[in-house]
Amino acid sequence: MITILKERFMSFNGERSLVVAELAVDAKTDLPDENGVDGRVISQGTLAWEIGTGDIYGFRSDGKWVNQCTGEVYAPDE
Repeated sequence: MITILKERFMSFNGERSLVVAELAVDAKTDLPDENGVDGRVISQGTLAWEIGTGDIYGFRSDGKWVNQCTGEVYAPDE
């Protein structure tokens, strides 16, 4: 499950909002791809807190998440 804790509107991407957000997820497998948050496009710099482990992930411009403690890269669509 994904919860949007906070978001900042950047611009429009077609008919969808491009946002930088702070998210909470139950597990890293819940991390969205760049098009995966309730009709929003997420931007580089979005952060996600994985509640199950306490890890923080940062969203890169190439659509991948990076664990901020270990450097592990996670791609939701792979």
